Amino acid sequence: MSVFLLIPAVTLVLWLGHAGLAIAGSPATRYTRWILFGGLPVMAAVMLFSAGIFGFMFAIIAILTWLGMILLEVIFTMVSMVVRDARAKKEA
Repeated sequence: MSVFLLIPAVTLVLWLGHAGLAIAGSPATRYTRWILFGGLPVMAAVMLFSAGIFGFMFAIIAILTWLGMILLEVIFTMVSMVVRDARAKKEA
């Protein structure tokens, strides 16, 4: 499997773990959020400045993966807010 397919695959698995922790109400989500949303752009920047054309391609894939992960996080947050508000409204 190519490294360019592994970056999105591994990131998706890590994000699913992050989402599972958030659903369970774990306080560890703040750490997984920093690792996922902070680590990927830093890794892309390091590869961009150190590895030539391979680093450029790696950085493009990493940044696109990062943007997709941000979109997933926004959708997840919106859905969890709607579910939480619906439960609160039902209980009131």
